[in-house]
Amino acid sequence: MSVSDLKLRLLNRLRAAGKPAISIGIDLGTTKSCLAYARYDPGANTLECACVAFAQPDGSRSVAFPSAIAQQGGQRVFGAQALALRKMRGMRPERDLFYETKNLMGLRYTFKDSPADMRDPTDVAAALVGHMRVQARERVPQPVNAPVVVTVPAAFHGAQRLATMQAIERAFELPGGAGKVRLLDEPYAAFVDLKYREPERADALLHEGANILVFDFGGGTCDVAIFRIDAARGGTLGARLIGTSRYHRLGGGDIDRAIVHDVLIPQLLAQHGMQGWDVSWETKSRELERQLLDPAERLKIALSTKLAEYDTAGLAVADDLSCSSIDREIDCDGKRLTFKRPTLDAAAFNKLLVSFLDPEPVPEAGDEFVLRNSMFAPILQALVRARIERDDIHGVLLCGSSSLLAPVRKALAKFLPKAEHVLLGGPEDLQSAVARGAAIQALSLQILGEPVVAPVSSSDVSLKLAEGEAVLCRAGDAVPQHAPAPILLRPPRKCCHGGLDIAVEVLSDGKRSAGRSLWYLPAPVDPGEPLELTWRMDENQCVELRLARPNDPNTERFVKCFDAPIMHRDMSQFVRCRLLEREERIRNDQIPRAELGTAYEEHAKDCAALGEYQKALHFVSLAMQEQGEQRGLLNLRGIYRERIGNLDGARDSYERAGDWSTTQFNLALLHHKSGRQDQAMEKIELALQTNSSRPYHVLRGDILDKLGRRDEAKLEWRDAIDGKLDLDAQDDFALGWMESAARRLDESALLKRIQERRRKIDVGVVRVPQQGELPARYEARDAKPKDMAA
Repeated sequence: MSVSDLKLRLLNRLRAAGKPAISIGIDLGTTKSCLAYARYDPGANTLECACVAFAQPDGSRSVAFPSAIAQQGGQRVFGAQALALRKMRGMRPERDLFYETKNLMGLRYTFKDSPADMRDPTDVAAALVGHMRVQARERVPQPVNAPVVVTVPAAFHGAQRLATMQAIERAFELPGGAGKVRLLDEPYAAFVDLKYREPERADALLHEGANILVFDFGGGTCDVAIFRIDAARGGTLGARLIGTSRYHRLGGGDIDRAIVHDVLIPQLLAQHGMQGWDVSWETKSRELERQLLDPAERLKIALSTKLAEYDTAGLAVADDLSCSSIDREIDCDGKRLTFKRPTLDAAAFNKLLVSFLDPEPVPEAGDEFVLRNSMFAPILQALVRARIERDDIHGVLLCGSSSLLAPVRKALAKFLPKAEHVLLGGPEDLQSAVARGAAIQALSLQILGEPVVAPVSSSDVSLKLAEGEAVLCRAGDAVPQHAPAPILLRPPRKCCHGGLDIAVEVLSDGKRSAGRSLWYLPAPVDPGEPLELTWRMDENQCVELRLARPNDPNTERFVKCFDAPIMHRDMSQFVRCRLLEREERIRNDQIPRAELGTAYEEHAKDCAALGEYQKALHFVSLAMQEQGEQRGLLNLRGIYRERIGNLDGARDSYERAGDWSTTQFNLALLHHKSGRQDQAMEKIELALQTNSSRPYHVLRGDILDKLGRRDEAKLEWRDAIDGKLDLDAQDDFALGWMESAARRLDESALLKRIQERRRKIDVGVVRVPQQGELPARYEARDAKPKDMAA
């Protein structure tokens, strides 16, 4: 469909039908949600598409409805009313207050202490959208014709998509699984909105062969998707997703949290003569944060507005340019503290924005309070996934409320200078663009019987074979689709006893593994027997494989659904899911008491892996309550105390662990970094008596160097990298110290090898043993004559 005739085509079909029509689109957001409608009036021959403006507690109206629910006594409140209660004493998240729960959908996670009808994130989403539906009745007459279209991030996996559909079915009282609710990826919805509202601008941007980056920087997430615009097919826009990435804790809300923890809490504590570690992780995250988020957001908006005005006028910004709020009374560990004039100045704001706007981001930054990922991290990951360079991007479509921040737009324009940047309007337009696009998609499905944007396969999808691959579908093929006929495979070898594990591995573009599983074939197994493969890909690009053994009906069939091969998976997200699911087992008493201490310890390590050191200390303390002051736990406590700046506490933990070489090493390192080289030498000498591994020699060399004994230091560094050196056998900790020694000795060849090995560990391409054997392609000559079958 050419961009400019979308509205005309819809109007022509509606006029021919001569009946009123209305459709609904939902943008279920992490922090704010929108409900849009597209309505045709046959009398006036007009087509209107808009978002419902909901009443706010202050009497105003807004299209952005906060994704929050609160339970206070027997009363349930929604939206802004619910958020206003989070600063009240006694309101506890996941019991009385539910917000930013979208990212938990599709996980095995429940709200244990919540009301019976709010036990999981899908319950919360259903209740929220159901309330919005009721509130919108004066603008959206009931009933609404199906389908209802709800948007999801392009990187949502299958379970998250299913949970979203189920929530909307419940909210609109629609039968489950009947196709009455359709999904649309949020970047596609932004496309549709641009086509409908600004056809000329869309024509210029969405030309054939263009690579378009959709940058959706909202209140709670940062979604990036890259599309290639293909030729229109049968009147439908050909836009193929070639790369996506999603950071579900990177948004305006994280900037608000950074203001709370970097600026406001230190101000509050300083006013009352307290240090950062005088207040626990729980108090900061569960008590202080909820009371200070509102003033943090207001200060951010006020200062951002000032900065934008200065930028427009071409005026220099002084570091002390600031905004202040009124005095507040803050509850802190049972005390009532007066917070005098909370203030945010330009210097502090620019400092905390550095990590969010870093064009060369670290893998993940932050702590247990704030994730400080750069907005460029998902962009770079999407570019890698799409196999294109930044200069190959022709257009950037900006949506999401945080895209309005002037520093964000300026940094993005500098990063992608050759692309045309299109901002989808002001605050209300940005907030409602995705929901409007969903409403137009719903109307097109209802009236034209086809989507505005048709889903296609984003990559070649195949099954890996012992030699080559069996192609299932090609990039750009329409979905849903399925195998026209079974694909014949065969076992790779003969097996008379014990059976054979067949490896079933899905490939994306012939290279990247999109998933792997095993199918057991009981003995006897013959390499000449056929195996039948059938498959189907749904409109979400999830692939279901079925394998059967037609000559042996007693063998259990293989049935497995693999997530869309295009999905980007980030290790930090795996760790977060593991944390959530372990917390679920702990809260529901599903871990035996004898294993509880180990579970707390593993939880602490996962928290630390994400940089959440105060939270990690909390779980180390719980582990000690179960296991006692074991030296391993004392060592962890020392490391985490050191990371939050509590050096005296760290030294005390290491010393309490006794003469263990590991804690002596860490104590030596602590003294070394603090400039106490004599004490550092004493501790590393003690550690080397029982452990002479390479990192210990590197540290001793570093200490000698600081003591002015350079020649002896070089000998220690040489000891650390000489001898039989198997880099594949070294972990990242040892490699890091060896890298330091190689750099100090100018061993450039070895340094390059170590860095390459560390890079492979970091991106997860280190080869690991694979289970199972790949099937082979079945050829007619493989079949045995019937008289030889016995």
